[in-house]
Amino acid sequence: MSLQMAGDDVVVSLKRLGSTSVLVVRGCVDAATARVLREQVDLASAGPGGVVVDLSEVAFFSAAGAAALASAGHRVRLHVVVTPVVREVLRGAGVADAFDLHDFPAEAEEAATASPLLLVG
Repeated sequence: MSLQMAGDDVVVSLKRLGSTSVLVVRGCVDAATARVLREQVDLASAGPGGVVVDLSEVAFFSAAGAAALASAGHRVRLHVVVTPVVREVLRGAGVADAFDLHDFPAEAEEAATASPLLLVG
């Protein structure tokens, strides 16, 4: 399943890996487009599985994008694929610790689809 949502200068594509939603973001995430990102993460996090937000292809990422992720990520722990610049924006906004940050999409997808361990003592 694949779906694309475009808004001004940003495109968010959705694909499913089992019950995990993978959002691939392209373009500019700024004050004018952060709403699109927030809405798509909200929709994805309402589902049953994990959520990956792949920001490795964004051309620009602002503090407004960091705030959009932070507000949308309250339902589920987000696995976010970052570039060094995006990582610094998330740190500067004080929200980096709210997410599981990954350098590669495959790494994030594997972490999001992994079954939690049940320890019985």
